[in-house]
This record gives sequence, structure tokens and C-alpha cells, in this order.
Amino acid sequence: MEKENEPYDPETEEWEWEESEEEAAEAQQAAAARRRRLRNIVVSLLTLALLGNVLAFWPQIYNSTTLPFLFKSKELSTRENIQSYKEAVVLVSTDKGKGTGFHVEGGYIVTNYHVIEGGAYSAIKFPGNDRAYKGTLAGSDPDLDIAVLKIEESDRSLPSISVERDWTPGEHVYIIGNPLYFTQIVNEGSVLELVPIRDREKPALAIDAPVFKGNSGSPVINEEGRAIAVIYATAEIAREEGAVQVGLAVPLADLGELLDKLSISQ
Repeated sequence: MEKENEPYDPETEEWEWEESEEEAAEAQQAAAARRRRLRNIVVSLLTLALLGNVLAFWPQIYNSTTLPFLFKSKELSTRENIQSYKEAVVLVSTDKGKGTGFHVEGGYIVTNYHVIEGGAYSAIKFPGNDRAYKGTLAGSDPDLDIAVLKIEESDRSLPSISVERDWTPGEHVYIIGNPLYFTQIVNEGSVLELVPIRDREKPALAIDAPVFKGNSGSPVINEEGRAIAVIYATAEIAREEGAVQVGLAVPLADLGELLDKLSISQ
């Protein structure tokens, strides 16, 4: 009977071990919750930072100036002839930046000299083609801001634009390029006149059309689908109606010697 009245000895080690497991589990859960909260905070901060960057650049990309030419580009791009021209207009990239160029024939890409100047390489990409072609300098005229690149291992089936060395004041033209943060943007305008440019021996061809940064190297294409000039800059010139912003282009007529040297025919 005395044995029956003996107090029970609790198995303290087992109970203490089970309590330690629970505490460890709770601690792990708490730590995991803290990590989740920290991760959510970091993600939220990154999202806000990215959103801030987008909002900061948004007015520069989409504004009262760019929206009209984007809508016009979309409208013009429905035309079959414009779609054909766009196929030969390329993106020229270097480690310094990017610009526009166009394929004339035989793997030759016409662009601006300042687009490729100082670059460690030149990469050429055609629209709808994932391949980046390596371009090497085949000829140039830095004074006119013109460079001609040669695509290595070029495919003869690559789309091209014919060149025309004559132009007429008032004729309707198209400009296709990669302005601002966009690609394959087409706009229309008209040829004005030759205008003198400071520190430049030959005058430039003034084009009444929307031209922006990134349009450098864009072809000026006439109604016959031939490139008559190459966009290289913009300027404000005096007209009867007042000062107007125009695109400045190098007439292909000024590149006769360079084109002949490379056997690029009219």
C-alpha cells in the first residue's frame, strides 16, 4: 500500500525536450515571418524605386511632342511601301550608345560617323531578326558625319534601300529610325532647302519633319522609295513664318565619291 501512495516521478527530461522542440519551432516560425516581412519590405521599396524611375522618365518618353509622331508612325506603318522600307532600316549599337542606319546593298550600312565614333564594336540588327551582325568600317567622311559599315558574312537576301543622288525642294519624304527609346518609327515631311552650317564646309539639307535623338543615321526616303539623304542633327532655322525646328541631313549627292569607291550604285 505504501508503494501505491508514493508520488509519481514525472519524466521531466522528456517534457523539457518536447518544450524545447516547441520553442525552437516557434522561434523558427518567428524568424521565417521576420524574413518574409523583410523581403516584402525590400520588394516594396524596389517596386517604389522602379516606379519612381518609370514616372521620372515617362514625361520624357510620352508627352505632347512625342505622342503625335507615335500615332503618325502607327498610321503610316500600315502602308505596304512603308513596311518594305522599314525592313532595311537597322539599329546600330556600340558600347557608347545607339543610332540608326540603313542597308543599301552588298552588306553596306550607311549611318552617321558620330554614331560609331570611339566605339569598341558596331552591332547591326535588322527588324524581326534576332541576329546581331558585326559591322566593320568600310569607309567614312567625318567632315560630313558619314560612316559606311560592312556586315561580315552578310546574307544577300537582306532587305535594302536604293539610293538617289538627286532631290527636289518641296518633295514629300519619309524618315525612319530609332528615336528616343523607340524603334522603327516612321514619320513624314518635306524637303526644304540647303542651309549653311557653322564649321561645316558643305551645307546641309533641311527637312521639315519630326526628328529626335536616336534618328541619327536615319534615311530620308522619297516617294519612289529611294534614300536621298541621311539625318544627322536638328537645328532651328529662320523662315518667313518665323523660326522653325528642322532635321538636318547629308544629301547622298555629297557622298558620290565614297559611294563610287564602294561600288554602291544609284
